[in-house]
Amino acid sequence: MIDMKVILFSRYPHCYDTPHGGVESVTVILARALARREDIDVHLLTLERDLDNEQEERDGDVTIHRLPGSGWPQIVDILGGPGRKVLLKKIYEIRPDIVHSHETYGLTINNLRIPHVFTVHGFDHANIPAEGRRDIGAIRSLLWKLVERYGMAKQTDIVSISPYVRDMIEPLTKANIYDIDNPIDERFFQLPEKEKKGRVLCVGWVNERKNTLGSVQAFAHALANGADGTLVIAGQASDPVYMDKIKAEIRRQGIEEKVEFLGHITHTRLGEELASASIFMLPSLQENAPMAISEAMAAGIPVIASNCCGMPYMVAEEESGYLIEPHDTVQIADRMGRLLRDPELCCRFGRKGREIARKRFHPDVVAEMTTNIYQRLVHNGS
Repeated sequence: MIDMKVILFSRYPHCYDTPHGGVESVTVILARALARREDIDVHLLTLERDLDNEQEERDGDVTIHRLPGSGWPQIVDILGGPGRKVLLKKIYEIRPDIVHSHETYGLTINNLRIPHVFTVHGFDHANIPAEGRRDIGAIRSLLWKLVERYGMAKQTDIVSISPYVRDMIEPLTKANIYDIDNPIDERFFQLPEKEKKGRVLCVGWVNERKNTLGSVQAFAHALANGADGTLVIAGQASDPVYMDKIKAEIRRQGIEEKVEFLGHITHTRLGEELASASIFMLPSLQENAPMAISEAMAAGIPVIASNCCGMPYMVAEEESGYLIEPHDTVQIADRMGRLLRDPELCCRFGRKGREIARKRFHPDVVAEMTTNIYQRLVHNGS
């Protein structure tokens, strides 16, 4: 029996098994987990600039409404542009019991007369400089910082995906803040183990923020100090110039035969790569709660990740992996070498990571916590 109609506003991939980025992955997993419950009717709203007319489709029990987006710059559109108006019109047409925003427009769709909760997945003002955008990056970062401050102050209920996110938003809002980790696909908990061949896996956009070049340099240093393995880079390059630097470094180090580029991969292929990986590595410069770390933990893979932002709240130092200084090539190479030379250490770290992941990231756990918030807000009428 349906007790509650829920709108999720976010991005949703057209190919459901090939989400681009963490927000799309979270949205697919959470929407499906909520829709599996008999008491919830899930409607997913997304704005897409290349559409002329609304399109409706189904992903299992999830009803997806693809709405024609605006050509306006997003930073302007969210404040009162045509995209925002299309979104609000559809919300009132569906007449949900609650709206759950996962996209930037959630900053400004307050005063809905409908309970609303906003999950904060990231901060554009912090991501822009970390991605190396030096042309007008400083100006864009400042503008986004002002918009984020304005939007946070207007919220009544916020989901924080990490203690790091909570620390960032608490000074900006008087909203109720709920701590819920991002869910990951339950398939990652069920991956069969394959023979490990010293594969070091990096997953995510290939860009300066992800510090892919740092991964290559650390891997080369580990090889030079007696370790053996293969570096596997799965992700799409967002900056061709940066990709050229990476390839030049690989040639300079003479490790062309030791590095594989997979490009953007499906969730199915990601599962296959994780099942074969010895180590997962993400020496990123700016992350809130990266899905790739959660997925690696669920798969029982030890993690090497940066000691900054949200990553220290995910990786237990010397229990499920190592936390490293992202610019310290020698330190990263040392930790990589320890794991590559000690399969038993890899197994021990991996088992601990999977134990943590089951308690925090399983979709049924996250869906239950999220539903509890919905029920509370609908009951209170906030």
